[in-house]
Amino acid sequence: MKITDITAKIFAVPNKEGRTTSRNWIFVRIDTDEGLYGYGEATTEWFDMSVVAAITQDIRPYLIGEDPTRIEYLWQRMQRLLWWRGGVVQTSAMSGIDHALWDITGKAYGQPVYKLLGGAVRDHVQLYPRPDLGVGGLKEEIAQMKVEGFTACKAGIPPRTAPFNLQHAEQHIEKVREFRELAGPDMELMLDIGGVMPKPMAAKFMAGIEPFNMLFVEELVCADTPRDLKLMRESFPSIAIAAGERVVTRWGFREWLEIGAVDVIQPDISHCGGISEIMKIANMAETYNVRVAPHGPYGPVNKAAGVHAAAAMPNFLILEHCRMPPYYDDVQTQALTIKDGHVELPTAPGLGVDLDWDLIDKYPFDPDRDMSYLDRRYTRADGSEALV
Repeated sequence: MKITDITAKIFAVPNKEGRTTSRNWIFVRIDTDEGLYGYGEATTEWFDMSVVAAITQDIRPYLIGEDPTRIEYLWQRMQRLLWWRGGVVQTSAMSGIDHALWDITGKAYGQPVYKLLGGAVRDHVQLYPRPDLGVGGLKEEIAQMKVEGFTACKAGIPPRTAPFNLQHAEQHIEKVREFRELAGPDMELMLDIGGVMPKPMAAKFMAGIEPFNMLFVEELVCADTPRDLKLMRESFPSIAIAAGERVVTRWGFREWLEIGAVDVIQPDISHCGGISEIMKIANMAETYNVRVAPHGPYGPVNKAAGVHAAAAMPNFLILEHCRMPPYYDDVQTQALTIKDGHVELPTAPGLGVDLDWDLIDKYPFDPDRDMSYLDRRYTRADGSEALV
């Protein structure tokens, strides 16, 4: 079996009003001379056209004619063929291709991907959503999560412009108190800080939220300096510290694990190097007793790839899930089963998902789109950029 083509499409997912782009999902398809095909997802935040170009122009010529079941060989070829190392554009392109190679290989052998990764070590994969349905405030969002059977939830901290000082920490502590009261005592809660807190503010914040029993706190301080995360972890051992969505490949995670920066790492399976690489990262993390909670607020192929990896990963903790109705369901012609806040292990060969490849063309990439929701800058009171 040989690869005959590699294509990529951008699905510009409309927002809940159906007017502007809410998210760009980047889907990858690999075709073969035996009629088998596989899907992957290389969704990023920004850099959409760069990732598509990396897939279709930079990497594609080196994979045409190759055996798609030689996954490790092809991964190494992608990693080393362009000389330069790292960068989210290159590794996201590689990730989407890697997913599709595993999808094809599973279909070729008639097995779900997690069986080829060593088999399942759990009966189902727990998911957590964010308040992203637009059904009202946090109270209404949590109520809907419970209706859908979710037992865990993550929320961020507002706003993006603020004086990040000790007084502001007190305001955020009150927000967390409200979060816990709305969710009740039994729901597992996570916080995404976005790396915006200076250490003094972070210390006061952590001391104030200890009674609220967080599953983890994500990117508490700037993730460019993992030693600061380590300091927070050592100072507040009752609250797990998580980070890693902006880190790619096992080489990127090496220092984090060696110095003990986090309790939970969060590689994204659409950025870090794909299924092949997230399993290596997880194996490294296991030797340090670090759990893995993959980042992944993206589309259904990202989710499927994450589910298969999580199914075979001994130190898996929980998987992020972005619902984005109705497009999450509409773009799929075959989907994994989500029930009571978890994904049932698929039995279909490959990743177990199929896409309406033509539907994607109805929502093309818009170069003039309003993507202000992805503006991740945090501004101080004097107008300067916060370090995040």
